[in-house]
Amino acid sequence: MPTVIISFKKDDRSMAHLFFGPGKASAEEKMRGHAEICPKYGPAFRNNETVEFLREIEELPPSDPDELEEWVDDLLAAEGADDDETIDMVPE
Repeated sequence: MPTVIISFKKDDRSMAHLFFGPGKASAEEKMRGHAEICPKYGPAFRNNETVEFLREIEELPPSDPDELEEWVDDLLAAEGADDDETIDMVPE
């Protein structure tokens, strides 16, 4: 099922990273790949200074800007799903 991982640095919640994939493994792979190249996010991720929330979503985001804005609005407005999962992502 399409998945988004929302990742925050524990000491700075003013920015979030979102990683999308057709499934959990793909989203995790993208998150780890970004941590390898990002000079600010990577060290925090490797030092377990991030917190991640995994959400299954109905569909991956569209590429059209107007559709994307509507998609984000819908995602942020979604109310408490019972299957919400907080994941502990310790780098391997």
